[in-house]
Amino acid sequence: MRKIFSAVLVLMAMSTLCFGQDPNFHIYLAFGQSNMSGQAKATDADKVQDPRFLVLRAANHSNQKVGEFYPAAPPMGHSGSQVGIVDIFGRKMVKELPDSIKIAVANVAIGGQSIDLFDKDRNAAYVQNAKNKNDTWWIKYLEEYGGDVYKRLVEMGKIAKEKGVIKGFLFHQGEADYQMNDWPKRVKKVYDDLIKDLGLDSTKVPILVGELATTAAGGELGWRNSAVAEAASLIPNGHLISAEGCPALKEASYTLHFTREGYETFGERYAEKMLELLKASEPEVPAVDTLVADTLATDTVAAVDTNAVKKDSGDAVLDTASQLPADTNSVAKSDSTESVESIKSTELAITSSSKNKPQLVYDEKRQKVFVKVTRNGHQWLIDVTGSR
Repeated sequence: MRKIFSAVLVLMAMSTLCFGQDPNFHIYLAFGQSNMSGQAKATDADKVQDPRFLVLRAANHSNQKVGEFYPAAPPMGHSGSQVGIVDIFGRKMVKELPDSIKIAVANVAIGGQSIDLFDKDRNAAYVQNAKNKNDTWWIKYLEEYGGDVYKRLVEMGKIAKEKGVIKGFLFHQGEADYQMNDWPKRVKKVYDDLIKDLGLDSTKVPILVGELATTAAGGELGWRNSAVAEAASLIPNGHLISAEGCPALKEASYTLHFTREGYETFGERYAEKMLELLKASEPEVPAVDTLVADTLATDTVAAVDTNAVKKDSGDAVLDTASQLPADTNSVAKSDSTESVESIKSTELAITSSSKNKPQLVYDEKRQKVFVKVTRNGHQWLIDVTGSR
């Protein structure tokens, strides 16, 4: 009965129950440097809002309040962000997922910065060192994130946990650290710290790690993708996102960013990997046929013949499913005056279009879940919420 009752609870939770924390509100925390921030110019199509794709505002700009949800539109990160991975990722996710699912992304990314900016134990010294060198062009963006990007990520994560479910991290960074030999380990440390400080289960919350623009595409740091792959492999729930075939943008001083086409391909790959992981993590709920078979074989349940009810007579109830008769004439009537035919039910799951197949129904008046079975032309309600 425990297996049946658990399955029923899953099905009921997927129906009309409402909670402060919405299990159908999937939220992703994105961080990194310029390619995660986004470098492609926004088009009118990018600004078209989808009610199922939201931004959890992580930076203070655009007259929007930090920590609130808004319809997603560029800039998704700080005020200098353009279109990038998260824009394409979110639109792909809502396109592929059921209408009941909403997607939100909190994007905390600043171009040209080391992984140390995201390390809670190193970021203060990193920022001070940059100021000492007068490398301050990006400080205004840091201030939009509250002066501490790690702290802001944790703040956004706590809000995400209150409103929905954190489904993963989106990460793209590494160009600034091309000479850092222990970069993969530092990436893992940041991920581990976020998991711990947000109280997450690392087996359920993956991190998607994207490659740098490849050498074949003209990327100057494509040779560092071996380190990117190492970072992904060091994290048990880390997943490498290939940049192969994603065009790189040739700029005056370097070729590190992706073109608009490159971002579209790359962002969709992040989404495709996440969709794959979501599908793999879905719990296996037994089909109604299996539920009925298990019930009849192992559990004590009540069975009601919905056709064997006469006017002003009550339900025909059997003590056990094993007593379910082949001939409904042998059914004794109870003293109840309630007709099973008057039950107002909501179908939660149906295994087949055939009317003879079992189906799960919820009796709102009785506050019980039944499996409805047709046998020898008679309909039977099997109570699956009783005790053993």
